[in-house]
Amino acid sequence: MKSIALCMELSDFYEHGIARGLIRFSKARPDWRIFGYGWMFRPLTDLELWKGDGIIARVETAPDADRLAALGLPLVDVAGAYRRPGFRQVTNDDFLTGHRAGTHLKSCGFERFAFLGVKSTLWSQARKTGFLAATGRASVPVFERDLKWWEGGPEGQGSNELAAFLSGLEPPCALFACNDTTGLRATEFAGRLGLLVPEQLAILGVDDEDIICELASPSLSSVKLDCEGIGYRAAACLDAILGGSGPEPGSGLAVAPKEVVERESTMIYACSDPMVSKAATFIRSRAHEGIGVPDILTVVPSSRRALETRFRAALGRSLHEEIQRVRLGRARRLLRETQLTVEGVAADCGFGALQRFHAAFKEAEGISPGEWRKLSRSQDQG
Repeated sequence: MKSIALCMELSDFYEHGIARGLIRFSKARPDWRIFGYGWMFRPLTDLELWKGDGIIARVETAPDADRLAALGLPLVDVAGAYRRPGFRQVTNDDFLTGHRAGTHLKSCGFERFAFLGVKSTLWSQARKTGFLAATGRASVPVFERDLKWWEGGPEGQGSNELAAFLSGLEPPCALFACNDTTGLRATEFAGRLGLLVPEQLAILGVDDEDIICELASPSLSSVKLDCEGIGYRAAACLDAILGGSGPEPGSGLAVAPKEVVERESTMIYACSDPMVSKAATFIRSRAHEGIGVPDILTVVPSSRRALETRFRAALGRSLHEEIQRVRLGRARRLLRETQLTVEGVAADCGFGALQRFHAAFKEAEGISPGEWRKLSRSQDQG
């Protein structure tokens, strides 16, 4: 039997996903016994005295990294906050996460950007680097504090500094928050300061902790991570190490994030042309309701020809093409993340007729929605 310690408290969405992946792997491994903190595990009350074979841990602080390294057991870190020569790492691809965030916010039409980060952690720095690369900026306004500060609540010491930072940003500005905790703090303070979200300040987080993101006011857009995939691959990595193979100490595997889950905090198109901005924002928020160009003209005071001309000049595509683009983006997320039938996805995305959905999806992806779903899920399971 192999005794495996899971060193995390399952206190948030990220850890829940890691645990799901670990459980999925261990179900096929009858020789694995999982130890952890909490009643649902075989007890792990004192790690220093525990006699086991390997560890999967979320190493968030330098002292924790030192303590775990001193145990001398094979360890796979799933946080990516600190490097240790003896640790293997299976983590989120943080550079790609930041890049995906920057690409999304640029697609919302923003030209001014800012970043909220966790001080002195590698994953936050990598997300910032990817964000800068995607936005084409050498630097942006940055506000960074340590993780305990961000988790301390809106009345914590130094909160006035965050308020001053946000109020000092020139609107309209797109703010990339390195995780949902920082994004929620920004949303809270924006409301206190009277900043309109997303009109003056669009906010995008990371983790997609769906309940708290939906409960935020306005609801928070977020980059969804493949937490279960990280947990599964971390378990596979540790199993290979215990079997005498696996990657060398100090090596790492980065798991690609999933898509941006868009909610109210970024549901806008920032543009100097107010008609284009209003039309694009309307499409982003209502495309799934089955709207057409005539519906856009009911909220934008313009002739169809004039609006089409201005819209294409600003975005490089027609109103109808933008509607299709937004619908297809929603369809991809639903196909990957839900159990809705293909017919249900078509209806939920505003396509109306199933045949129309199939034709649009195949033109965009080269395969049918059903085939795309199977391919996507097989990649997630890989």
